[in-house]
Amino acid sequence: MIFFRIGLFLISLLLASTAQAQKLIQISGVKDSSDSSAALEVVKAAYGRLGYEVEVHWFDGEEALEKSSSGEMDAELQRIDGLSEKYPDLVQIEIPINFLQGAVFTTGSTFEILSWHSLKSFRIGIVKGILFAEQGTEGMNVTRAESYQELFNYLKNGTVDVAVMPRINGLHALKKLDIKGIVEVDGTLETLFLYHYVHERHKDLVPKLEKIFKSMLVSGATREMRTSAYEKLLNAE
Repeated sequence: MIFFRIGLFLISLLLASTAQAQKLIQISGVKDSSDSSAALEVVKAAYGRLGYEVEVHWFDGEEALEKSSSGEMDAELQRIDGLSEKYPDLVQIEIPINFLQGAVFTTGSTFEILSWHSLKSFRIGIVKGILFAEQGTEGMNVTRAESYQELFNYLKNGTVDVAVMPRINGLHALKKLDIKGIVEVDGTLETLFLYHYVHERHKDLVPKLEKIFKSMLVSGATREMRTSAYEKLLNAE
C-alpha cells in the first residue's frame, strides 16, 4: 500500500509539472527594438487572462522569425500585417496590439518626406530583419546593419546618408547611446499596425486572444500600456 501511495504521489507531481509546462508561452522578439516594450505589456496581459505565463527570448530580426516560424518558439511578439504569406506556420491575431511610425534620421540638412520615393536619391541604412524598412526600400541603395547602434555609426561616419527605422526605436537609441549630431527628419514615411503571431500548433488560442485584444483595444487599455511604456523609455535617466 505504501508503494501505491508513493506511486500516486509521484504521478500527481508529474501531472502538475506537465500542466505548468503547458502554461508557459515562449515568444521570440527583436532585440534592442524599443517599441517591443509596449507590445510585451499588452501580450503579457492577454495571456495572463488565459492563465499563461509569458517568457520572451530576444534575437536579431531574422533569427526571431526563424525561431517562431520553425516552432522552436511558440509565438512572435509583434510584426507587420501579412507575415503569414511568407511564413505560413505563423498565424496572425487580427487585432493590432501596437503600431510603428517609419522615421528617417540624418546628420545632414533635412528635407521633406512625401513618401518612400523621397529617399530614392540617398544611400539608405536599415537594420537587417526589420520588415517594414526592408519592404519600403526594396530596389533602392540600401546598406543593412546588424543593430541600431551600428546603423547610427554608419550614419555618423558617412557610410549612409539617411537611416530608416521605427521612430520610437530611433529616439530611444539616440538617448541611450548619447549620440550627438543626428536629427530626425520631419514627417513620417508611413504608419503601420503591428500584430501578434502564434505558431500554428497554438491556433486554438487565436479566437481567445482576438477576443481579449479587442476588449483591451476598445477599453483603451492597449493605448494606456503603450503610452506608459514609451514614457518610461524616453524619460528614463
